[in-house]
Amino acid sequence: MRVQDVNGTQLAVVTPASGGFPRHSHDEYVISAGLCGRERVRLDRASFDVDLDEVTVYNPGQVQSCTTSTPAERAYTCVSWYVPPAVLGALTGGPPPVFDRPVVRDARLRAELLRAARELAGGLDEAAVVEERLTVMVLRLLDVASPARRAPLGPAPGDARIAGVLERLRADLSRPPRLAELADAAGMSREHLVRSFTRATGCPPYAWHLQARLAEGRRRLRAEARVADVAHDLGFADQAHFHRHFTAAYAVTPGRYRSAVNI
Repeated sequence: MRVQDVNGTQLAVVTPASGGFPRHSHDEYVISAGLCGRERVRLDRASFDVDLDEVTVYNPGQVQSCTTSTPAERAYTCVSWYVPPAVLGALTGGPPPVFDRPVVRDARLRAELLRAARELAGGLDEAAVVEERLTVMVLRLLDVASPARRAPLGPAPGDARIAGVLERLRADLSRPPRLAELADAAGMSREHLVRSFTRATGCPPYAWHLQARLAEGRRRLRAEARVADVAHDLGFADQAHFHRHFTAAYAVTPGRYRSAVNI
């Protein structure tokens, strides 16, 4: 994985070692275009195929995974742009949008994303030029993807018990959750909690919390925290445990990610 910072966003070229990604989520918008291979994506509770002439757009917090297919002896590779909600909100002059279309077929949009990645990888001195191109690309994306102004995926209105569970999970990222404790606090059986939580968020409580811990790990690594400290503070059994989950989710080791974004 090669990462470049662009005005608070990260542009990366990603080649997952496994050829795909297990179920995970990001705290940013993820805008991607494939360089080699096709994807079979599962996003929240929907599944779809993505071809090389398409761009994918995922909202923060959406649960995603994919399997890939490539020509013989070629590795799946894509360009991904990670855009924090505050950055996109500043561009739109309002609350961060929620995109309804996760796949967009737009040759110009794809070309601009790949062009920016090539220029950064080639050491373009005028980073401001790349930033401007990416800004124009986001504005075009807002036009072609027709985002709806609605609340992000989460518990249905009035589902106070699941909202309370989410609040408890967000409040403590220092250790894996104990399902029995969550169920008791919500006044639900463990089985009912798992079913209801998964229906509301797209994954069970433990998997949701793991992704929240990994996202917090990325934030701390960007702030130059030591990998061992991050692993310990976020409740991983050891550094190797954190390393394994982080690499599976983001196709880069914690150490390489920390180095890449803090150059």
